[in-house]
Amino acid sequence: MESNKMKVSTIWENDFVFSMTNSEGNQLKMDAHMEAGGQKQGVLPMQALLGALAGCVGMDFKAILQPHMDQVNSIEIVTEGTKRETQPKDFTAISVTFVVTGEVPADKVWRAIKISAEKYCPVAHSVKPDITYQLLLNGQEIPAP
Repeated sequence: MESNKMKVSTIWENDFVFSMTNSEGNQLKMDAHMEAGGQKQGVLPMQALLGALAGCVGMDFKAILQPHMDQVNSIEIVTEGTKRETQPKDFTAISVTFVVTGEVPADKVWRAIKISAEKYCPVAHSVKPDITYQLLLNGQEIPAP
């Protein structure tokens, strides 16, 4: 049974490098911008947030689209964030683009995106900027229905 509690441990390694470890022992290394003293030893925390959003909607997407996955050749999720220029430099907008190839019907793909965005993805529901979703299916932009 899944718990409502989640815990990770984040340890300072050196300079601006921190390593996050979850309860299963999986790690994510984070570092600061080079200009701030970072050493390119990990992802920026804000990049990790964009990646977490992509992973979250991607897992929902795959689960919802499972009956049609035999028609999907590839899935790439590109997340882009626009940050405020002044402190706290949070995201003011995030776009999530699904780049999908295969013979899967566009309406089924959009359905999976919408269900994840509106109902399931807790990462999307945990961030506050407006998040927009786009679909590129076999190289063609498909507008939301």
